Amino acid sequence: MASKPGGETRHSRHLGDSSVGQVRGATRGRGLEGTVSNAKVRRELGRRAEIRLRHREGAEDPRIGNSVDPQRRRTMLLRPRDGLVLGAAIVMAGAIFFSGAAWAGTTGQLSGVVHDAKTGEPVAIASVAIPDLKRGAVTDAQGNYVILNVPAGKYSVRVSLLGYVPVVRENVEIIPDFSTKLDFNVESTVLTNVPEVVIRGERPLIQKDMTGSAKFLSGDDIKYQPLRGYQDAVAQQSGVVNFKLNIDNEAQNNNTLIVRGGRPNEVAYYVDGFSQQDPLTGVSTTAINNDAIEEIVVQTGGFNAEYGRVQSGAINIVTKDGRDKYFGSAEGILGEFKSRSRGYKNFNASLGGPLAPSMKKVNFYFAGERKDVEDRRPSILTADVADPSQPGLFENGVLPSNTSKTWSGVGKISIKPSPLQTLKLGGTFNQDKWQQYQNPYRFDLAHAPRFRDKNNSLYGTWNHSLSTRSYYEIKANYFLTDRIRGDGVAFDDLKKYAFPVGQADPTFDPTEAIFWFGPDNPSGAHVFDDFLHRKSSYIGFAGDYANQISKDVQVKFGGDYQRHTLRYYDHYFPTQLYEIDSTGAYIPKNTQDVDRYGYDAFGNEINGGLDGPKHPKVASLYGQTKYERLGLVVNAGLRFDYLTPSTQALRSETTPLQSDASDSTNLASKLDPQDLQSSKVYRRLSPRLGIGFPVSDQTLVHVNYGQFFQQPNLQDLYVSYAFLEHKVRTGGYFVGFGNPNLKPERTTAYEIGIAHTPTDRSRVEATAYYKDVKDLVEITNIPSQPNAFSSYRNRDFATIKGLDFSYTLRRVGHVAMSASYSLAWATGTGSVSQTQRNIAWTASQPPKMATPLAFDQRHKVSGNFDYRLAKGEGPAWHGNRLLENSGINVLLNAASGFPYTPTRIYNEVTLANVAAQPIGPINSRYGPWTITMDLKANKGIPLGGKDLDVYLWVLNLFNRDNIRTVFSGTGDALTTNFLSTDEGQATYSTADAQRRFILAERSPNLHDAGRLIRFGAKVSF
Repeated sequence: MASKPGGETRHSRHLGDSSVGQVRGATRGRGLEGTVSNAKVRRELGRRAEIRLRHREGAEDPRIGNSVDPQRRRTMLLRPRDGLVLGAAIVMAGAIFFSGAAWAGTTGQLSGVVHDAKTGEPVAIASVAIPDLKRGAVTDAQGNYVILNVPAGKYSVRVSLLGYVPVVRENVEIIPDFSTKLDFNVESTVLTNVPEVVIRGERPLIQKDMTGSAKFLSGDDIKYQPLRGYQDAVAQQSGVVNFKLNIDNEAQNNNTLIVRGGRPNEVAYYVDGFSQQDPLTGVSTTAINNDAIEEIVVQTGGFNAEYGRVQSGAINIVTKDGRDKYFGSAEGILGEFKSRSRGYKNFNASLGGPLAPSMKKVNFYFAGERKDVEDRRPSILTADVADPSQPGLFENGVLPSNTSKTWSGVGKISIKPSPLQTLKLGGTFNQDKWQQYQNPYRFDLAHAPRFRDKNNSLYGTWNHSLSTRSYYEIKANYFLTDRIRGDGVAFDDLKKYAFPVGQADPTFDPTEAIFWFGPDNPSGAHVFDDFLHRKSSYIGFAGDYANQISKDVQVKFGGDYQRHTLRYYDHYFPTQLYEIDSTGAYIPKNTQDVDRYGYDAFGNEINGGLDGPKHPKVASLYGQTKYERLGLVVNAGLRFDYLTPSTQALRSETTPLQSDASDSTNLASKLDPQDLQSSKVYRRLSPRLGIGFPVSDQTLVHVNYGQFFQQPNLQDLYVSYAFLEHKVRTGGYFVGFGNPNLKPERTTAYEIGIAHTPTDRSRVEATAYYKDVKDLVEITNIPSQPNAFSSYRNRDFATIKGLDFSYTLRRVGHVAMSASYSLAWATGTGSVSQTQRNIAWTASQPPKMATPLAFDQRHKVSGNFDYRLAKGEGPAWHGNRLLENSGINVLLNAASGFPYTPTRIYNEVTLANVAAQPIGPINSRYGPWTITMDLKANKGIPLGGKDLDVYLWVLNLFNRDNIRTVFSGTGDALTTNFLSTDEGQATYSTADAQRRFILAERSPNLHDAGRLIRFGAKVSF
């Protein structure tokens, strides 16, 4: 690994957060107007329909959504005519691929059958209504009804018809992109003005139309759990790894979610149907207030064709809408009132309702959160590494220079010209200012790297239900991400990095090489010598159309288009960009060691030229169909993706500066226009097929197959041609250059799963999956003249397989619980595109065999237990039930450690250049297990028409020391054992030198947080 001038290495161990300074590299109906109460019309339609159905057998079964078809109880075989219909449905999916998107759905479907409770015969022309939406449908001659395009959420559904007792089913949950089955049995009556029968519904234990792996979480599901944010909720699901190390180019302020062994950028994040990923890096920094969450859908396999540019997982968050009445909340959370509070403060509020009391057709919802944390990633080791040379620091368990100040918000306005038409305007806002403690900066805390992350989105959607069976939706959005990373003092002022002529950035004492120089150094403190500013944005348009063309078949198709604008500026030596002369003037000095496009050499935005902003374009088309009959569900579709980087690529890699030696104008000393050519355009088709079928009334099986393509991270596609020319001419330190001709990465996935309801309150699930991943991006050495360089190629592959198990117990009495277990093997030739950077730098032979990936977690166990007392429950004392409206929720997580490559004992904490000597295969050993138990206990208190909820929130209840990663020479997180070697004794021969070395070894970043206690209160109305 090469060093910068002045001795600073461009290498980082990637321990915990420490990533800075490393090698760079989604027939017109009448709705409620269709309600019929005229007896004559009813008799006439009934006569025409000639309803002659057999007595309905059996009772409603809540385990599969109260929708067991009597025909299914008799046979599971398809008649020949049904086989033809099924075949036609699958062919239709392949023929219709008109349009598709990297956008997620926000609406679902409600359908079912209305029967006469006594005779079992279907009830025709009954009105099925959703009063909150002023939407509805009328049953056909067979009693069937369907309402497409229902916004996600919980509703009351009412069925009525003259001559029958009205029935209302409350708490009916609509899940985005899925169908909710809701059947009714209605009693006949000769009376009028009969009171309606009210039944409280529950989400079906088995989602009948699901042919992949998905978990559904409502805002109520996570309300009482000891977690914060959708990321924490998703991390509890089977198949999801909560990865706390940084292995990619840049540090993040949140943990990384790994879904089924895929790379970090293979997970798609959506809020209200719009992507929240930074296209340059593939990660998301969007935060959503817990109270704003209506529904979370976590898909880990078997995505339909409408989901594109995603290989491993899709996380779709739907936020709340405004209502006819005002509602809202305010919440505050504080760290424990002791010395180790870590300065945790979280305040959030939400408000929704009509825009004005008289404007019932226009409503709004807004939620915002402010989080201020003195120690954003606490460590159980912090207080133990306090040192007399730094009085007042570390002693209180707070890591210095590790702050985070976050603002986040989400809002929307919904305008409904009619019950069938909705215009939504909304957006999200996130800003995070944070600093990153790194142990080498222990004595230079002010200059520890500092970050500012922003992401904002604005969107508009027009949704129009043409009938109860068809709708279309048109979407447009703008999304922006902006990151600055720099020195803790100078930050984004590049002139503040400058030194006087003849002076250079102080680095470290070469005799020990473990800590950067601080302010006590006679030459001054070391400055974090790397400045990054990147900005990416896109404008997108999408459209979808869906139609329930018959009781059995639904088709959907759509498309999207995005035009991106990418700007990137990374100066590798900002302390050399300017120098200060004797008059105090700033003189430009080093304008070549900067990878940039969309910015000039000094960080100012530009809009033209070869190194102007990049404008890649992506588009997609999809068509899919869903066939449902006799319990059988088939989801089939086809997707088309288009990607053009819209930039220039090298004509020759072996002689990049002189691609045509016979051309006298093609100079060997510079990059000429004839050395470049247009980049390639890629088009991909990906078929998807999922089948679900019942084995019995309590058991459903699903299988699916799909091909999934995803564009590489856009930062791996682009390069500054001025910087490339400079590096090919001069050689020197390592850097990775983008390759515009990278192909889309490809995953072929297979899955089989089974869901069973042993009782009407419980469910067990098991799923097996296999993924063959090819064309993954990896950095490699490119031999060329006059100097070699490194760039990215589609050369990595991975094989991933696993088993997911889960158990759910609906509330029985006071108790509800769930548990999951994942067993997985994630192997491949590279965990991220930068994995082989050392090999690329040394031009060594890259690995050809698959080894465990950095996030290969063999075992993961999660469990949740909830005990709750409702109003009027609990022991009485002097006539008062002090524990009513209270509960306790316990969350257990246990997981095996992550792999590492064992090496000989060496100085693993030095800032100098060292080379590890492996003593075993790559990633052949694993770190220790981590086990945490978190708890949240709450008490609800009525407060003058409002609800006050107070709670105690405890993380890592048993104060266990959970290790994030270990030293490769010892497998231990506390010592490298280097001081036990002759070399170590010779290097650090004095007691003071050894004391400082032990401080370098005992890095808090290698250990997770100890026990954290927080208090919260929330008022809702």
